[in-house]
Amino acid sequence: MTDGALTSTQADRTPERTGAPATEPHSGPTVGTAADIVVGIDGSPGSAAALTWAVTEAGRRGLRVRAVLGSCADEQPTAVRRSADAIAGPHDEATLAFAASHLLHETIGAAPIPAGLEVLEEVVDAPGAEALLTAGRDAAMIVVGARGRGLLHRLRLGSVSTSVAVHSPVPVVVARLPRSGDAGEPDADGLAGAGPVADGRLSPTSAPGQGTPHRRPVVVGVDGSPNSLAALRWAAVTAALRGAPLHVIHSWLAAVPLPLAETSGEIVQALEGQARAVLDESIEQVLGPIPGGEPGKPAEPGGTEPAVLRLAAPAPGSGEIDVCRQLIPASATRALLEASHDADLLVVGARGKGGFAELLLGSVSHQTMLHSAAPVAIIRA
Repeated sequence: MTDGALTSTQADRTPERTGAPATEPHSGPTVGTAADIVVGIDGSPGSAAALTWAVTEAGRRGLRVRAVLGSCADEQPTAVRRSADAIAGPHDEATLAFAASHLLHETIGAAPIPAGLEVLEEVVDAPGAEALLTAGRDAAMIVVGARGRGLLHRLRLGSVSTSVAVHSPVPVVVARLPRSGDAGEPDADGLAGAGPVADGRLSPTSAPGQGTPHRRPVVVGVDGSPNSLAALRWAAVTAALRGAPLHVIHSWLAAVPLPLAETSGEIVQALEGQARAVLDESIEQVLGPIPGGEPGKPAEPGGTEPAVLRLAAPAPGSGEIDVCRQLIPASATRALLEASHDADLLVVGARGKGGFAELLLGSVSHQTMLHSAAPVAIIRA
């Protein structure tokens, strides 16, 4: 395979298929369009979960799936090397190219792809992250799989998923393997479920409006920054497509200096009011005026049931959504990780107002990508 070469076929969706696909050479990597969901394939369980997520989302949005496997002479996925081991002869470029095409073809064949959904297969002669960023730079989104939640995963700053999330100009979704237990159970590493975040936290069954069957919500964190507003807009459209409620979270307690936490309650109350204004102003900028309230002046809390707002989604034809505002006295990371246990999808901006470095381990987007119980979408303005 020559540098920059690409092979592509439309997937044959019969589950009985066992042979490698026929390929057609291209002069260079194909760039995805807004009609594509680009998904990274490497033969791992995480990438299989990413493919399943991408296929489901493509069906909702009326898009096609472009399944991309990056493999070159200097860097191949482990599954490609294993596939090449089963082929007699030296591991030359032709053998590795055949093994990569065969692996991708078999992965697509094993996926639950509905009739009528277009799926393209592409083996790109480039490392995984580079292949995805090239193929997906103009796509609707890029979907990657999570490696797991162990210590090694947390230290893999050079992983494909992290590299794509850091550098992609389009939304990136980090898919998750199906949850083995109840959504309320803590993660195996115990980080996400560190205890209750706030009294009166919204329960998953109270979010939808009356008569609406329970569906896991789409959860989004906001802080008033451009990226968080873009995340809210994307999350609102996504919730409308699912017919799911939208939970909008703003956390504030971590911003209170320690001496103030032990002084006047009026100061803390004022800070809480400012945080509440940020939450409502963010919603108003994206979804329009909040019914029954003045801009930046939401109704005071105190009811036993969280308020559910019925607002129009910010895309023509995408309908209305139930919106729950949640002001949570905790750090942003802790609040979002706690909410992820009940979520269908967690949406965050690529960076917040602090302007932290994108690879900083303490960043909200990076920590949620590593530890969330739900798939995570990372959005840039």
